[in-house]
Amino acid sequence: MKNIFAFLGLIAVFTAANAQGLPTIADVKVVTDGVMNKVAKGDLEGGLKSFKELTVIPPAEFDAMVGQAAIQMPLITSRFGATLGQEFIKQVTVGDSLAELVYIHRFDRHAMRWQFYLYRGKDGWVINTFRFDDRWPELLDRQ
Repeated sequence: MKNIFAFLGLIAVFTAANAQGLPTIADVKVVTDGVMNKVAKGDLEGGLKSFKELTVIPPAEFDAMVGQAAIQMPLITSRFGATLGQEFIKQVTVGDSLAELVYIHRFDRHAMRWQFYLYRGKDGWVINTFRFDDRWPELLDRQ
């Protein structure tokens, strides 16, 4: 299963030097909640595109990435079943400038883990990196 979804391991990595920041993590969470609500309703492309303006990824590159993810979604649903919704799992903050928001996209037989990595620069909080994969059991590690 991990080989099938290997490309999902790190769906996007980008710098946020020119991205418009948001004042608080809570403001970013409003955005990521919206992303996950769209994804959980079957609108993966709409969910991803809803935070496109918060990135510095060139539009053509971002659209290509969204297209690749959309191609994989039928494979995911055929393996995991129908979508059941989404769930916010946790927020982790490290220092004053780094944070992570973690969600799961719930299916009949499995879940996909979504991670949004945030960075606070001079213009506020931005979504610096995000990824989704099927490795939700790692959330249960108690090291």
